[in-house]
Amino acid sequence: MKNSLSCGQDDMQRTVVIKLVDHGTDEHDIYSRLSRCEALYNSDPRNFAGVLPPTAILSSPHGFSFVVMPMWTTSYRICMEDFDTIREIFTFIRCTLKGLSFLHDMRIAHRDIDDTNIAANWYCHDMKHREHRLSRILEHCRSPDAVYALFDFDLSLQLPPETSLKHCRRPAEEAWIGKLYYHPRDVTQGEWEYNPFALDVACLGNIFLFSFAEAVAVVPLLAPLFGRMTFPSIDSRFTAEEALTFFREIEADLGPDVLDSKVVLKDSEAVLDDPDLYWARLSPEFQRHWQSHRPMPPSRTTRLLRWAMGVPGAYKVIAYVRKVFHI
Repeated sequence: MKNSLSCGQDDMQRTVVIKLVDHGTDEHDIYSRLSRCEALYNSDPRNFAGVLPPTAILSSPHGFSFVVMPMWTTSYRICMEDFDTIREIFTFIRCTLKGLSFLHDMRIAHRDIDDTNIAANWYCHDMKHREHRLSRILEHCRSPDAVYALFDFDLSLQLPPETSLKHCRRPAEEAWIGKLYYHPRDVTQGEWEYNPFALDVACLGNIFLFSFAEAVAVVPLLAPLFGRMTFPSIDSRFTAEEALTFFREIEADLGPDVLDSKVVLKDSEAVLDDPDLYWARLSPEFQRHWQSHRPMPPSRTTRLLRWAMGVPGAYKVIAYVRKVFHI
């Protein structure tokens, strides 16, 4: 359904966004399930589940429903380079990992994890004074009230509750939907199937890497976290719950002095394809100890397959051969 978003106010004069969602779709089923999850409506930021909750679902007799959600902002993304403490970075990582773990626990594969589909709990209608608006966004993101949430489920899948997060497989063609900037190379070697849950984890890990690689020098254990979230082998990659557990262990061992440490961030696309760029900042002893969490360079076979995939017509041939022989 095109142009299906609109804005409005609820009976408490709060700004909301209204989305038209077709009946009988996974998206509609997902919003219906989320509307029944009490964890999404907890007023304590420490217990927020990290998914933008619908505040109402108004069914119509025309084959669609009006899904009403809080008006949050994605403009925080402009300010992420201005995050200047580990605490601000950890708030973002914690919220988004909680959100992804929450969705996967419900066997919802998001399939479009991107920074444009992560919102902060702040909104300002002032569109004329950009600098003022951005300064207020940054002020909020630095406050203890800031939380972040995953949203937008128009490409998401609702899978059966017995689906394995580790061993779920779907046709590889599905891995090319959505925004591809943070996608890992899970299907760029002619694979005929993929794991949508593992893809979600790697996409979120790549967002962390792109934005927060500089923080590894202050908190070295972020390197094995980012590494296992973006591991080339999907069977060895962290699940969202495993990544959240690992992150919580990191956070629990940090004192206020580290959390309030200053860090200068710089977006880096290069680290997405070269883990050495952030691992090299760590001591040789640390690197050896966490070698199992460090993504290895692609093998000669993998490099050859990636090269061959660039040959016109080769994708279908390679994918067919790999499917027939299950390789």
